[in-house]
Amino acid sequence: MDGIRSGKKILDVVSDRIISITSGRTVLVAFAGILVTGFLVNGRPFGIAELKSITGGVGILDMEVFYTPEQAYAFLAAMGEAGRSFELTRIIPLDHLVPLFYALFLSTLITWILHRWLPAESGWHRLNVVPVIGALFDYLENLGIIAMLLAYPMEMYSVAQITMAATLLKFGFSVLAGIILLVAFAGWMVTALRKISDAFGVSHAK
Repeated sequence: MDGIRSGKKILDVVSDRIISITSGRTVLVAFAGILVTGFLVNGRPFGIAELKSITGGVGILDMEVFYTPEQAYAFLAAMGEAGRSFELTRIIPLDHLVPLFYALFLSTLITWILHRWLPAESGWHRLNVVPVIGALFDYLENLGIIAMLLAYPMEMYSVAQITMAATLLKFGFSVLAGIILLVAFAGWMVTALRKISDAFGVSHAK
């Protein structure tokens, strides 16, 4: 029970911290960070486009949703030594920034919208930690891939399994964050339209 309470307290602290930094400016800065890092990670000369020119079309393991340890190492083998070195020294350092910016963007945007829809005391505001949890799994995935690249050609199947699980959870929490965002936005819009309708009704009655 103490462990559960401690975990809940940590989530509450994180959620409150997100709420304290949330503003329109923070959302925009985080979105700009996503655009810049996304361009760098996917383009040239440091990103996936350059990597594919080196590997003959093989990308990065991060984008594979499900794979076995055998498939993971077949993927790394197909990258070749130059491709593995490029990912380790170019893409992965940049990729550490991607979870930071998307977690900041989604968590603050969820917070910003929820605070326009629900009362400040609502426990649903704690949903703003979902993108942060997804980002933590993204970092765990990165650490697994780094370990696999550094140890190659030694095959660490347990690390590959953990990395694959982290990948699935990363995508899962990202999808969940998107659903939360859509529901929050829809709720906010419905509430706003009702207020406008009520105001119009009152004005019309007078």
